Amino acid sequence: MAKVARASRNASYKRVETITASKTITDAESGEVYFIGDVGASIDITLPTLKAGAYFKFIISEDMDNDSTVIDILTAGAAGTIQGMVQIAELDGTGPSYVIDGGSATKLTIDGNPDVNKGSFLEIECDGSNWFVTGKVICDSGGTATGAFAFDA
Repeated sequence: MAKVARASRNASYKRVETITASKTITDAESGEVYFIGDVGASIDITLPTLKAGAYFKFIISEDMDNDSTVIDILTAGAAGTIQGMVQIAELDGTGPSYVIDGGSATKLTIDGNPDVNKGSFLEIECDGSNWFVTGKVICDSGGTATGAFAFDA
């Protein structure tokens, strides 16, 4: 029986964390929202072992104007792939274009070189066998939008 005047678990605040260096995510962190700024370096974020229902959201919290910023989101070990579709848009209205992968990628790359803008995001969910990504990456006008995000094997 439900408790009266008690917020349901889904109505609670989301857990948030700011990522400033390489990180390995654990199973217990499922449901977290990660904010990533212009870290000025290459960092790796490793997803946990595949588990149905695992979910993570990554939000770019400040403009990535530093050409040294590269963020790689990796699968744990060789198990599973990252599949899905991400919309890429430029601030000058070019596009949108889409980056799609049907099942061979084990890494996602966000590259600060074309100046990825704050508000860009990725959501990653697991079905127990693979990770599925959706999201939107926004770049400065005149940048190469397809250089901002890639699926890599």
